[in-house]
Amino acid sequence: MEKTLLEKAKNKEISIEIKSAFENEEIPSLEILLQNISEGKTVIPANKKRKREKYYAIGKGCTVKINANIGVTANYSSFDKELKKAELCEKYNVESVMDLSCGAFAQRFREKLIREFSFIVGSVPVYDLSGRFKDFTKAKPKDFLEVLEEHVETGVDFVTIHAGINRELVEKISTKNRILNIVSRGGSMIYKWMKENKAENPYFEYFDDVLKILKKYDVTISIGDAFRPGCVEDAGEELQIRETYIVSQLAEKAREYGIQVIIEGPGHVRANEIYWTVKMIKKICKDAPLYVLGPLTTDIAAGYDHISGSMGALIASLAGADFLCYVTPAEHLRLPDLEDVKEGIIAFKIAAHSANIARGFKKALERDIEISIARRDLNWEKIINLSIDPEKAKRYRGELNNICTMCGELCAIKNSN
Repeated sequence: MEKTLLEKAKNKEISIEIKSAFENEEIPSLEILLQNISEGKTVIPANKKRKREKYYAIGKGCTVKINANIGVTANYSSFDKELKKAELCEKYNVESVMDLSCGAFAQRFREKLIREFSFIVGSVPVYDLSGRFKDFTKAKPKDFLEVLEEHVETGVDFVTIHAGINRELVEKISTKNRILNIVSRGGSMIYKWMKENKAENPYFEYFDDVLKILKKYDVTISIGDAFRPGCVEDAGEELQIRETYIVSQLAEKAREYGIQVIIEGPGHVRANEIYWTVKMIKKICKDAPLYVLGPLTTDIAAGYDHISGSMGALIASLAGADFLCYVTPAEHLRLPDLEDVKEGIIAFKIAAHSANIARGFKKALERDIEISIARRDLNWEKIINLSIDPEKAKRYRGELNNICTMCGELCAIKNSN
C-alpha cells in the first residue's frame, strides 16, 4: 500500500501536498513542517483520490484556518441554495467546508463539492447514515463502516468520527449534573443507537476497521467530542474531560497506524476559562491540531452567536487552537441562509486574521499596515479593496468625496495631514 502523508513525513519525503502547504505558510523550513507532521502536531487533510491546486496545513506553526458547515437536508434546504453557500465560501477564501448533508441528495452534493471547489472538504458520515433509515437505531455496525467507506471513496479529505463516546461514559450520564446532556448531533445519534441496541459505539468498538478504511485513501480523522459543553455552565465538567482522555488514546492509535488526526474541542466556554481549556486539551492530546466550534462565550446571544463565537474563537486561537468552525447568526434558531453564512464567515475570518497578527505572521500584519497607509492617504478605493468585505465597505461608503460623513470637514486625518 502507498505510504500515507504522515508516513512520508516521518521518512522526510516531500510530497506535492506538503510542498504546496509549505508555500502557503511562513514556516522557516520544510524540515520543520515535516517534523511537525511526523509528530502529529500538524496535518494536511488531503484524500489521495482528490487532486487540488492548493493544500492547507493546520496546526503548529501554521496560520489559523476556518471551516464553514453547509449541506442539503431532506426537508429544510435545497441543493441549489447549499451550492450557493459553497460558492460564497470560495469567494471569501474559506479554507475548509464540512458537508453535513443527509437524505437523497447527500452523495451528489458531496461529489460536487469535491469535484468543483478547491477548499478542503470534510464530512460527518453518521449524518448521511441516519438519512438511509426510517429508524436510525436499526442500523447495524457494518452500516456505519460501509457509509464511512463511501465517503472516503468519494474523495473527502477528512471525516468527523465520534469515537470517544463509549458505554462507560454513557452509563455515567444519569449521575452527572449537566444542564444539557449531549448537544453534539452526531454524538447524540450514537448515544441513542447505543441505548436502543444496548451495545457499544461501533466507531469505538471497530476503531481498527475505521483506521483501515481511512488509510486506504489517506483521509484525516477529526475525532468528534460527543460530550462537548452545550452551555457555559457545563464547560469543564467530568464527562467532557473523561472523553478527552479517551480521544487522546484513539488519536495515538490512529497516528501509529499512519493516519493524521484532528481533535475537536468545546462549543460553549466562559471567556475566562477558554485559555486553560485549550491548554488542557492540547496537553492531553499531545499538541494535536485543535478544531473548536466557537467557542461561544455566552448563551444569551441568539441571533448574534457569530459575535459570541468569534470572540471565543480569538481567545482560543491565542491559547493554541488551530482550526475554527464558524458559527452563524442562525445558530440555535434555524438553518442559516446565505446572509447568515456570509456573516459567520466574516466574523470568523476576522477572528482568525486577528489571531494570525498576534501570532506574529508577517503577511497578516502587512495587510493591516497597507490599509492603514491607505487611510492616511485617504485612498478610499484601496481602503475598500483591502477590507475583509469590500462589497459592504463600498455600500457603506457610497459616492462621497475624500472625507466621510462621520467627521466631515473635521476629519482628523485630513486636519493632521
